[in-house]
Amino acid sequence: MSVKYLVSGGEGALGKTVISMLLGRGEKVRILMSELSDTRIYRNNPNIEICYGISTDKDSMREFFELDDPRSAILFHTDEYVSLSDSTNLTMRRVNVIGAENIVDMCLKRKIGRLVYLSSAYALNPEIKGDDITIHFDRNKVEGEYAKSKAEAAAYVMEKVALNRLNAVMVLPTFIIGPGYSQDYEINKVLNSYLENGTTPLKGGGRAFVDVRDVAGAMIALAEKGDPGAGYIVSGDYKTSGEFFQDVNDIKGIEAPVKTASNLIMSKSLAKLIDFYYKVTHKEDPRTAYTLFRENPDARFENNSTGILPESSISFKDSLKDTIRGAQHGGVQAASATAQSATEKRASSASAIEARLKQQSNVTKQASAAATAPVQAPAKPAFTRPAAAAAQAAAALDAKAPEAENTEAGEEVKTESPFKSIIPPKTPLQDEDKKTPSPSEPVKSIIPQMPPAKPVAPQNNPFVFKPQTSGEDGEKSE
Repeated sequence: MSVKYLVSGGEGALGKTVISMLLGRGEKVRILMSELSDTRIYRNNPNIEICYGISTDKDSMREFFELDDPRSAILFHTDEYVSLSDSTNLTMRRVNVIGAENIVDMCLKRKIGRLVYLSSAYALNPEIKGDDITIHFDRNKVEGEYAKSKAEAAAYVMEKVALNRLNAVMVLPTFIIGPGYSQDYEINKVLNSYLENGTTPLKGGGRAFVDVRDVAGAMIALAEKGDPGAGYIVSGDYKTSGEFFQDVNDIKGIEAPVKTASNLIMSKSLAKLIDFYYKVTHKEDPRTAYTLFRENPDARFENNSTGILPESSISFKDSLKDTIRGAQHGGVQAASATAQSATEKRASSASAIEARLKQQSNVTKQASAAATAPVQAPAKPAFTRPAAAAAQAAAALDAKAPEAENTEAGEEVKTESPFKSIIPPKTPLQDEDKKTPSPSEPVKSIIPQMPPAKPVAPQNNPFVFKPQTSGEDGEKSE
């Protein structure tokens, strides 16, 4: 299948939206997806080709970059990892930095016509104003591990544009919201903390939001109209913490005003005491739950793509409504149940494998023992007596015989003894064989007997030890 459009990160919300828009135009799309991803939504579609691989491994992307006409191909790199935690996240660095660098290197090696790269407005150097804002990135000038990883990757893209003439254009959105995101996405964690857990939001701070469908439309538009080496900010409405949660209340029909946490929670001098309080009470710390509004609270961006990108067609309230619906789809309990079910399946599979390995090991041990065990002569059945346990089992079966007679007519009850006797069945005995020997009569043996030995007089053998006797005085006699 001759394709023109390639999309990495097809399992993400943005990647799915880009693919849906391309398919709506009748385009053929090749998707790079992990082998662990769910590909059911793309099956049986003649305009979709799936290549399994990950951006962090160049060798796995060879098939993805094999094209008949690579110079006319356009690659949308939508794969990214978002985490607003202050702690270092190695997975986020591998995906956002190493994965982006590998995509860039493969585009240069296979001579891909254009790369549309997903960056972030928060990766921009806040100290640079004016036209240079779209081309300057410095990881040391931005806050947060996510912004640092995106700034480092964007700087690498710009370096290849300048030195290797990479035909790339960057999309710089603010925080993306909308449908299609997983439960562990930052905005969904914020909404669930507020609606499900009742965690009090922080006072102050804010964030600029943009809908995922507007970002996908901007990427497709920039694939045709964007200038090589340029970056375009895609921003929506800026909302403070209070405004954001008031809109959430309006959508959910909550009439109570938004109650915000005290400013003491943000006090650095009381940080240890506050951490101890939430640890003891097992409550969710609002500083962790609402990091989205703590980081870069005054970062406001204006679109620099007038006349190039389409105007935003989705209002913030509509976007937030779809976000809430997606965040609560199935609920937190359903998500937990799904995770628990997956865990149980993995545990069951592991148990089955372990049992199968133990069975194979036992069979091997038994075979080895049978091969190395000495061969024993078989016992003579004619002289083997039944075991006491077998006799008891036979008596128990005889006791149950009257119960079997009370069964319904036509039913035949078969009772099998759990013991198998090695004694051959008895044959009818002759009258003379039925005699029982009296206790006084000795039992005749069928083994031939040796004649009794004659007593031999003792001889003076010097090698035979004789016990010494003692005399009357108690001394040994010589």
